[in-house]
Amino acid sequence: MDSGSSGPSAYSYIRMSTDIQLRGDSLRRQEQASKRYAEQHGLRLIEDFKLEDIGVSAFKGANVTSGSLGRFLDLVKAGDIAKGSYLLVESLDRISRQQVLDSVPVFFDIVKSGINVVTLADNHIYRAGDTNFADVIYSVVVLGRAYEESKTKSIRVGAAWANKRQNAGNKKLTRVAPAWLSLREDRTQFDVISERVDVVRHIFQMADAGHGSYVIARRLNESGVPTFTKSNGWHESYATKILNSRAVLGEFQPHRFDEHGERIPFGDPVLNYFPKIIEEPQFLRIQASRRKRLVEGAGRKGPEFRNLFTKIAKCDYCGAPMRFVHKGLPPKGTQSLRCTNAVRKLGCVNSSWKVSGVFRPRP
Repeated sequence: MDSGSSGPSAYSYIRMSTDIQLRGDSLRRQEQASKRYAEQHGLRLIEDFKLEDIGVSAFKGANVTSGSLGRFLDLVKAGDIAKGSYLLVESLDRISRQQVLDSVPVFFDIVKSGINVVTLADNHIYRAGDTNFADVIYSVVVLGRAYEESKTKSIRVGAAWANKRQNAGNKKLTRVAPAWLSLREDRTQFDVISERVDVVRHIFQMADAGHGSYVIARRLNESGVPTFTKSNGWHESYATKILNSRAVLGEFQPHRFDEHGERIPFGDPVLNYFPKIIEEPQFLRIQASRRKRLVEGAGRKGPEFRNLFTKIAKCDYCGAPMRFVHKGLPPKGTQSLRCTNAVRKLGCVNSSWKVSGVFRPRP
């Protein structure tokens, strides 16, 4: 929805380096400032055009290379956004926090493309094609200062994490913990949740006996084992996640967000960080066995069928999505749509199968 004014179009650009700021006042403050400025200056605020980079870094330029700001610039250059429109930002450092040689060209590119830039913190307008010398000098100073602040912060955060890693034995790095552990209030160590540890060990025992994640999840559901989350029963993917997690060996792998907002490993794993609940020989034996089955089972063994209605069709009994089950080629094999709850043994009575386009009860 657009604001009621018939004046030039205005686009509010909101960037936050982390979604933690969403819990504070930053998002509301920037949105309200944009609306207030547009109303006071007769601009038509385009509210159904979400121009946001939440959790996207401007320090490494991800908001320009792969974020919303970059897509906005592409639309401007393609003529899809009219020249003379306004880009409303809280301050210039929302546009870029790269080093000056990279950040200043981004700002100039916006203005040269015919877009007026408004910094809401001081209600200053950098007019398209008419930026005076004072504005140029001021923009360089602001963008340069933003880079230095981000660089200093990056160094301090890195040093803080290095210090935390050195003292991980006395105080844990974060409150993040596997679902079978709980962190003490003083953050000095983790306590095991015994009933959940028993479930994890049972999962590894079943895997060690040669069962795959699908069978493991199904048996846990058949036995009515409570899940660790609010999930509707055990899923194959969660069983796989547990079996692949080196946290059962006591290891903790710190992560960080890269310039694209992707979570990636940061540094070496911290050994003996969590209580060890699985012995390493068993863990390695299971990993080797699963990799072997993956390799030996990879690739097509002949013509296969897929169904476009997987996860689109719904079960008449419980409303859960249907999944395509391929059990070989006719005459002995069948292809069918099965209720996911029925397949996972979550209480659905539907055990129907599909033959030649007709659903029939399984004998």
